[in-house]
Amino acid sequence: MKKNISESIKEFAKNIIEIISLEKGLSYNTKFAYTKDINLFADWLSMENVNVLEVDEQNVKKFFCFLQSKNYKPSSLSRKLSSLKQFYKTLKEEKYIKINPLTNLESFKKEKNLPKPLSEKHLNLLLKEAEENFINISSKDLIEKIKSLRTYTILEILYSTGMRISELISLPLTDFIELKDLLQIRGKGSVYRYVAFNKKSKDVISVWLSYRSSVNKYINNKYMFPSNKGLGHISRQIVNKDISELSKKINFDYENVSPHNIRHSFATHLLNRGVDLRSLQKLLGHADISTTEIYTRVQSKRLAGLVNEIHPLNKIVLNNKESIES
Repeated sequence: MKKNISESIKEFAKNIIEIISLEKGLSYNTKFAYTKDINLFADWLSMENVNVLEVDEQNVKKFFCFLQSKNYKPSSLSRKLSSLKQFYKTLKEEKYIKINPLTNLESFKKEKNLPKPLSEKHLNLLLKEAEENFINISSKDLIEKIKSLRTYTILEILYSTGMRISELISLPLTDFIELKDLLQIRGKGSVYRYVAFNKKSKDVISVWLSYRSSVNKYINNKYMFPSNKGLGHISRQIVNKDISELSKKINFDYENVSPHNIRHSFATHLLNRGVDLRSLQKLLGHADISTTEIYTRVQSKRLAGLVNEIHPLNKIVLNNKESIES
C-alpha cells in the first residue's frame, strides 16, 4: 500500500518537474537531481502517510531531521531543500496548494574545511630547500635553473604577502620594475588592496627579473610569471605541481602543501604574532571580518594572553593586589 502511495507521488512529481524544467530550461543533470530529491521525499511521505499536497512546515522539518540522522552533509541537505522549495513554489503557482510550506525555512550552512597551516619551522625549511635547489642547479641547465628560481620566487611572494594564487599568477611584469615595500593588486570582486613585501622576497624577485630577462620567449610576455611556452601566465596547476615536487624532497606531506595552504599559514603566523584581525582582513582582502575569523585559528592560549595583557579589569586587580601586599 505504501509503495503505491509513493509511486503515485513520484508520478505526480514527475509532471511538476517537467513544468519546472520547461520554465527554467534545466540541464539533464539538474533535472535528474530534482527528481532524485523529490523521489526521496516521496518515499518518506509514504512512510509517514502524509499527502504531498497537505505537507506543512513541521512535516518538512521532520523530514530533514530524518536525513540528518542518516548523516547527510549540509551541502546535500541544502540542495534537497532547494529542490523542495522549487517544487512547492511551482505547486502554488499551478494552484495545487494555497501556501508554500517551505517559505520560512533557511538553507543549511555548508561546512568550511580549513587547510592545516604549516608551522613557521616547516615553511622556513621549504623556502630553504627552494633556495638551495636553485643554487645547486648548474647554470648550464638553464631550463631547470629558471624553473627552480620561479618556484622559489613564487613561494617567497606567497608567504610574504598572503596573496591568493589566482592573484599572483595574473600579476603584470610592470608592477615589479620599481617595486617598493607595498604593491596594489586587484583581488576578488575587482577590489584593490595593498600587499607588503619583506626584504628577502624583494631580493629574490630581483634575481628572478634578471634571469627572466635572459629568456627570449619571455621578452614580449606581459606577465611576471609566463607559462612554460611563453604564452600567457603560468597556470595554478603548474604552481601546485612545482610546490608538491619541492615538498617531496624534504619528506613533507605534499598533499598538505599548496598555495592556499601557504596563504592560510601566512594568516595564522601573523595572528599568532599579534596582528589584529582588522589588519589581517585588509592584508588578505576579505570583504567581511567574519571570513577572517573563520579563516584563521586563534589559539586559546593567545586569547587568554590578550585578556591578561589588555583587559582593564586585570590592571585594577593587579593594583589592588599590590596595595594589599604592601
